[in-house]
Amino acid sequence: MEKIKQIRQIVNNRELASNVAIELIKDIVEEPKPPKVSVIVPVYNAEKHLDECLESITKQTLEDIEIICIDDASTDNSLTMLKEWAKKDKRIKVLKNKYNRGTGATINYGIRMAEGEYIGEVDCDDFIDHEMYEYLYSISENADIVKSGYWSWYGEDKEVPCSLVSEKKVFKPMDLDIVSRYMVFHFQPCFWSGIYRREFLLQNGLQWNETEGSAFQDTSFIFKCNALCQKMVWSERSFYRWRCGEEHTITSQKYPYAVIYEYDSIERWLDERPEMALKLRDILSRLRFGTFSWNVSRLKEPERSEFAKRASEELKRDNDYQDLRFYQKGEVHALYEWMESPEIIVNRIREKEEANV
Repeated sequence: MEKIKQIRQIVNNRELASNVAIELIKDIVEEPKPPKVSVIVPVYNAEKHLDECLESITKQTLEDIEIICIDDASTDNSLTMLKEWAKKDKRIKVLKNKYNRGTGATINYGIRMAEGEYIGEVDCDDFIDHEMYEYLYSISENADIVKSGYWSWYGEDKEVPCSLVSEKKVFKPMDLDIVSRYMVFHFQPCFWSGIYRREFLLQNGLQWNETEGSAFQDTSFIFKCNALCQKMVWSERSFYRWRCGEEHTITSQKYPYAVIYEYDSIERWLDERPEMALKLRDILSRLRFGTFSWNVSRLKEPERSEFAKRASEELKRDNDYQDLRFYQKGEVHALYEWMESPEIIVNRIREKEEANV
């Protein structure tokens, strides 16, 4: 009503030149500027840690943010908690999936609904330092991606830093030498430790795989982002607290083959882009080996043995795409064990577990 009243006053003021009046009216009805950062929070049965998560976001020193919380058909008190938070902070938007769709589909929904210049994401059981988004935005320089390190958080008395660099770096991943390029792609494929220019994501059609549950869907997404990024900024600082522990192990056990699908989807994507594949196919092979080696130790039987068999076939397909500069001592031998006798890998893990009992 106030805007309408102002416009009427301008129109009725005959002393104003028409062009001046038009500019004044434009100022009044001008759409508000989009927020600097849209923060997506996918939520599923998160009542235990949700308050801590949202408190860390709402207390950001960068106040010009929107917070998009999407409840993925939770069966606990999460949705009620989100609605209470929205009453306290007008920047919070609460959305809801009609049925449980998984992390990939939920984050894609958030990206579509986001209006910010940049997009960030916080998992509902994690939390962030209060200056995270202000700092990352301040060093963005219109980059496609701005990344920081993070902390693996095991509790108040134990957190392990995972830093990217010792000082700020600005680069284009595909222009780096092969070893440096590998190190960029090798870093933990986490969406949540950075911000991504919204137009970069939309223009390139970058989306998460919409597979079931919450397991490894960021793997292929981050790989594609790195490959298409024209300007990337890496910060020496760390802000994100990634909660580690039993919950993540349960997720891996529930979807034991999800990571195989993620790497297969990357391979198909590269097959459609031969020039890019020339620079990235060897890197993909090394990443697949490393992730499979890590994942198999987190599984229990019988999923562990079945995963090892399937992973072995995947790694055999990579045999023509191996750059040994990406491997440390002992890893080449382990690679051939994977391809020739995956049961050796499984037995070695079992022996270590029995020895630690």
